[in-house]
Amino acid sequence: MISGCYTFSRQPAVLPVFLSSEDGDTGLKYFPLQSEGFAGGYYLHDRLPLRSNDIFFLDEAADILVLFSGYIYNKKELSTASGVNPSDPEPVIAAGLFLASGPDFVRNLNGDFAIFICRPAARQAYLFRDHIGVRPMAWTLLGGNLVFSSDNRELSRFAAGGKVPETSWLTGYFRYVDFIESPCSIVNKLLPGHYLEYTPEGIRTTRYWDPGKIRTDRRMDYDAMISDLKQLVSDAVAIRCDSRFHAGSHVSSGIDSGLVASLARAEYSSQQLFHGYSWSPAEFTAGEIPYDERDLVRSLCSTAGITPAFSGITPDEFHANTGRLFHNGGFFIEESLARQASLNGTNLIFSGWGGDEFISTGDRGIETDLLRGLRLRTYFRRNPVRPLKRFIKYFLEYTLFPAVGVLHPRVARSFASDARYLKKPYRKSKRKVLRNFYFHTSRRRMHLRYLRFYHLQDRCEIWTTMGYRLGIEYRYPLLDRRLIEYMLRVPSEHLCRTGYFRPLLRIIGEGILPDDVRLNTSKKDHLFSVWWGGLVRHSGLSALGEPEGWRSCTELGFADFDMLMEDLKKYRHNPGSVDEAALFRALVYLRAVYEFSRDFRRKGDGSGE
Repeated sequence: MISGCYTFSRQPAVLPVFLSSEDGDTGLKYFPLQSEGFAGGYYLHDRLPLRSNDIFFLDEAADILVLFSGYIYNKKELSTASGVNPSDPEPVIAAGLFLASGPDFVRNLNGDFAIFICRPAARQAYLFRDHIGVRPMAWTLLGGNLVFSSDNRELSRFAAGGKVPETSWLTGYFRYVDFIESPCSIVNKLLPGHYLEYTPEGIRTTRYWDPGKIRTDRRMDYDAMISDLKQLVSDAVAIRCDSRFHAGSHVSSGIDSGLVASLARAEYSSQQLFHGYSWSPAEFTAGEIPYDERDLVRSLCSTAGITPAFSGITPDEFHANTGRLFHNGGFFIEESLARQASLNGTNLIFSGWGGDEFISTGDRGIETDLLRGLRLRTYFRRNPVRPLKRFIKYFLEYTLFPAVGVLHPRVARSFASDARYLKKPYRKSKRKVLRNFYFHTSRRRMHLRYLRFYHLQDRCEIWTTMGYRLGIEYRYPLLDRRLIEYMLRVPSEHLCRTGYFRPLLRIIGEGILPDDVRLNTSKKDHLFSVWWGGLVRHSGLSALGEPEGWRSCTELGFADFDMLMEDLKKYRHNPGSVDEAALFRALVYLRAVYEFSRDFRRKGDGSGE
């Protein structure tokens, strides 16, 4: 993680340390830096095989200082095209490319990165963020000086100076808000595929990557597409492997995580133990369920030579994690998983995150494309008119509703349940945000709107900062920009050649994944759902006596405490008279944002006191 302040003033920049020792663990150490017009620093963790030269580079003679958070994965390609030394650390490579090509050098990188570059003599400073936005970068202007950090929450807390977090941001755990917003209104996230230039003339941002310019390739050959994507997926995993790390992977019954985990394990064949981390519980029974996802996880791990590691989080630990929203962003189980990984010696976790939105897309947008392209034979083969009731249901759900901007009634009901305990002015989700996730008129537009919706980047941001505090790095091969660019070129009819739902990874995974995983069409982990409900219920019950104390909290002014207290009264007298799931979920997340607000205000001066 990196942070700093750059100024054109004759006075040296001064920036307090953002993180205090209790925010992470004893393995996290801060290294301060001071140079002409710049003050800041970076963090190293004892569990990570990173050194100062992996993050910081200074060449006073060339008038360049670089702070680099993240990794470049196409160093070999750059060595051929630009003559860089692939054995050099990232800051050195970034400095050389910048000096040779200027800020546009970033276009040619394939990696996950957030970069700060300044040239004091030239009175220039730059911030860069990777194409997809895997690595976080945030900035603000304070006193006319550029202040930045790869930790948005910490920068927001510092910039707010003890003030309460933004109400709209806090309500994001009960409704859809803009994920690009920060807890502090004056803190901006540098958007993916953009760089920022700071000069005495002011701030200017430039978009260097625009996937919207990519067009569908109607002449694409089907067999060539399968071959290309198979190679791209394999390479996306391979280039993210790093022998300096002890790797593991997320695993589930899904083909995204399964394929990534299997390919990563093969790359780390010399590593004795390669753990597969599952959110499913290690010990739990749930009565009548269609199937147990843990059986599919064991099948995958047995085939790939992976050691399964199921979640060992206890109800009390889960409840404690709900009070750490500032650090885990609501990923209560993932925080415990990361701690479990640290104990196992794992410091690099591969994830299949992003597969659903691109390469393993299932059906959204495909039907609309078939109709628009008059591919009627394919459309009706996928959507037979008989039985008519099912045809109408599918037509409404997959074609008409997304095109005209109508939420499915089931989705609308879930929104109402989540927002039940908000005051009326705060109950509605932002229509613009909903459009980016639920509404589209083509598969291509759906992909582009997923990028704008920012849920992909939001999870990556949270896991990056949470994981780094615990000595864990994450890699997302299915968010490789080459895969996203390729999928934007694929005609939808190529996704209709087989009867598979989410066909591409099922085809690519043949011979790699066991068939019970490769051909599993359900994404619902029934056992996890029951277990999760029990954890939320336990946490909610543990917080039953707290809401009266939350009522006086200014930042929770959006909550309808009258309705909450009335339902709590009903629950105590007759539990069946209220929607328990909605009630306990509200208690858990109200407690979480309450504790977040306390953390946010307590260290708002950036001093760590």
